[in-house]
Amino acid sequence: MDVPLPLLDHEIERAVAESRAARLELTDGAEPAPPLEIHRRVSSRSTWLELGELAGADPLAAAERDWVHLLTLERVLWSDRVRVATAWREPTIAMRDPESVRISPFEARRRLLREPVVARRRAWGDALARGSGALADAVRVLAERTAQAGGQLDAASTERLELPADPPEAIAAAASRLLDATAPLHERAGAWPDALGAALGRDAAAGWPAHLGARWLEDVFRGTGLCDGLELRVGALPEPLGAASFARALAGLGAAIAAADAPPSAPFCMAHPPFDLRAARRAGLFASLAADPLFGRRVLGLGRDASREQAGRVARALLVSLRLDAARVLLRGGLLLSPRERPERFEEVTARALGAPIPPSLAGVLPMLSAHDATRFAGTVLAASDRRSLIERFDEDWFKNPAAARALREEDAVLPASTRTTAEALEAGRDALVSVASALMS
Repeated sequence: MDVPLPLLDHEIERAVAESRAARLELTDGAEPAPPLEIHRRVSSRSTWLELGELAGADPLAAAERDWVHLLTLERVLWSDRVRVATAWREPTIAMRDPESVRISPFEARRRLLREPVVARRRAWGDALARGSGALADAVRVLAERTAQAGGQLDAASTERLELPADPPEAIAAAASRLLDATAPLHERAGAWPDALGAALGRDAAAGWPAHLGARWLEDVFRGTGLCDGLELRVGALPEPLGAASFARALAGLGAAIAAADAPPSAPFCMAHPPFDLRAARRAGLFASLAADPLFGRRVLGLGRDASREQAGRVARALLVSLRLDAARVLLRGGLLLSPRERPERFEEVTARALGAPIPPSLAGVLPMLSAHDATRFAGTVLAASDRRSLIERFDEDWFKNPAAARALREEDAVLPASTRTTAEALEAGRDALVSVASALMS
């Protein structure tokens, strides 16, 4: 290869940073220039093929090849992503009730999630389902183009990257078994907007701060050394709509710590894989604190009974989100099905997960589907085993224990970062997760 691998690693790091920044701008409603056109060397099939000749003998080349695979898809699919982002913002939804407005799918979804009144929330959901046809079409085209572009590289490589287990089909099997195992704990929804409302955890509001900010997140672990010396990039924090918003913020902190703990001198591609299972595990671990009774007492200042009751409510909310994450895994490839099979599959899976089907007109829109769905789901499941291990080693208040913080940071600094798991590990994590959820909801 003409370019030294360390130099290529730096080029990939710059390309990733610029691509992420452009994606954020796109989400915020801007239309930035294609970010990877000036980074074709690290986003082309030719480089991917060259790295393939080295990957078997050089771990850095293998790690770089994974990023080049993803960046190549990002570059060739940029116009399709812009089309989807534009469709999210187009005011295609006309409503008379509960308000006389013309709004975009983005705004309809926002109002759906923010609405605490059941009848109004259902009205926003109905409007979203009626007025998202152009968006659903754009999402489906993106899925089809993604499959075509992935095939131009290698479909098997795409599957290996997106399904972080050996064998890859273990992820879908774990998702299906989790839905079965948690079905007795799940309260079936009367309608799909009700399930999304339940996932927010609005009934578990005691002790949380009025404003969700980075300072509160870091204060939770002050004195443990967990965040000391780290330049954390948590990103934009969610609007505090319920306890689940704080769980999401804690998840972002956990992932940010895992990313920041990598040795500064380490190659970017080895420290930060495109599908980072370790960061996903940390996200799941820290998110679980929102449903921890001891966290409620030590951090939120609740009494013993109040913290126990609230932890059960948060656990119910997070279970809805986890079941929806399992549905995302089971819907992988669903947008590529025939016009007859696609609606059937979408209704079947969402009804199984939520207790009420999401209209097939929202396939790929709600829930949104991503190449990272399987990694996030696996991370959450494996995090239940991580939590059990931390409690065994450092007691139930591990999140306030400096020794536990040191252990986590030492694990996060080990390279290369974890990208694979096993069917056995997923099964153990599922059992640990169901055990904790059952105890909290009893």
